[in-house]
Amino acid sequence: MKYYPIATISPFGHFRAYIYRFAKWRYLTFTLCSYLLIAAVVFLYLNKAPVYKSELELVLPGTGASSSVAIDNVGQVMSQTSAPFSAGGFNPRVNYKEMLLSRGVLLLASAKTEMTSLDFGQPKIALTEQTSILAISITGTSAQQANRKAWALYDSLQMELDRLRSDEVFRRDDSIQGVLDEYRIRLSETRANVLEFQQGSFLVSLAQFDMLVVSLQSLKEKQIYLHAQVNNLADYSHGLSLNLGVSSDLAGKAFILQSDVEFRGLLKELDTSTSLLSEYQSRWGEGHPKVIAEQLRYNGAKKSLLNRSNEIVGPHASNSFSSLDLEMNPKRSQMFADLIEASARRDGLKAELADLKRTELQLNDQLKLYARESTVLDRLQREFDLAEAIFTSAAARLEAGKADVFASYPVIQLLTEPSIPTEVHSPITALGLAAGVFGFIFITSGVTVLCNRRRIIKLLLKQN
Repeated sequence: MKYYPIATISPFGHFRAYIYRFAKWRYLTFTLCSYLLIAAVVFLYLNKAPVYKSELELVLPGTGASSSVAIDNVGQVMSQTSAPFSAGGFNPRVNYKEMLLSRGVLLLASAKTEMTSLDFGQPKIALTEQTSILAISITGTSAQQANRKAWALYDSLQMELDRLRSDEVFRRDDSIQGVLDEYRIRLSETRANVLEFQQGSFLVSLAQFDMLVVSLQSLKEKQIYLHAQVNNLADYSHGLSLNLGVSSDLAGKAFILQSDVEFRGLLKELDTSTSLLSEYQSRWGEGHPKVIAEQLRYNGAKKSLLNRSNEIVGPHASNSFSSLDLEMNPKRSQMFADLIEASARRDGLKAELADLKRTELQLNDQLKLYARESTVLDRLQREFDLAEAIFTSAAARLEAGKADVFASYPVIQLLTEPSIPTEVHSPITALGLAAGVFGFIFITSGVTVLCNRRRIIKLLLKQN
């Protein structure tokens, strides 16, 4: 009889045998393990720390704003902030959503709540269609912590928007400031050119040229008026002179004679002697001694009057007025006065016309000089006005752009304040139990189908 040696089994062999023995019930093993896994997951879910969720809503305004500023003698500056949704290339809600999830905003918010960025977590953001509303939710370990995190997130977003707007204004100002410096240099150059020309020329401003033209025109009109007055006075003097039979010069000499006391005394003496001589001649005849005596008296008075007239006004005038007494004829005296006045006024107007003519010649020469200088001054002034308008409008646009801080980053408003949760957001006991039951049912159904797959296949084949 032959004996065979008995083989010894190693520990690994025992393990393999153990596995093979259980492998006979592999479906049962899989089912139990799945049940245990689902139970463990549900247990861990139900026993995790409670989570609270705070919610808030932000809204973007849908309309823009515009303003217009009119600057006297310069132009008009318009500032317009377009509606955030007017451009079809992007949606500002998506931009703000990404900003809320950005590292900078989350770091600011975590710093406000004295938490690490990992502990702070990320918010959930939902964009409502056909609206400008952003619905934001964030969780915390307590209701107060969730509320603080929501407020910190909102404040951090506003701070980031303010920083971006300030940076945009600073960069825009920095770029425009260089252009303004060039405009300022050009403005200074044109102003210096105008001042230099004004210092070396007779014309200081274009208003001088306009005033000179107006003065010259007024001077010509005045000369026309004075010419008419001179002609009127000449006709008036000529008519009086013809009626009186004397010129204005002789009329003046007649008044000189009438103002002389001695002449007037001799004239009265002559008048008295003439009347007496006529009376004596009519009474006694030519040869009577009284007539002869009175004739001698008359001749002496007449000779004395003629000598006095020659002494005062000359021999030519004395022949006309040696026997004239204007006091006896007031109207004739007034006509003599009018003749003298008209002649004097005519001479005065002629002198004024001559002076105005000389002034006109001077103004014409000055106008020719101003005309040459005004073209140069007008060109320099237009260059200065253009440079000033460009500089002023650029500066006004810069100031208007500073006010338009919501062009690139529209204003965002808090529609609903962060809520203070009153219920636990997670875990939800009903949800955990329902998930466990659903998992058990799913595993059981799957294993059942898997165990009876051959029977099911045969049934299906029979039916076909």
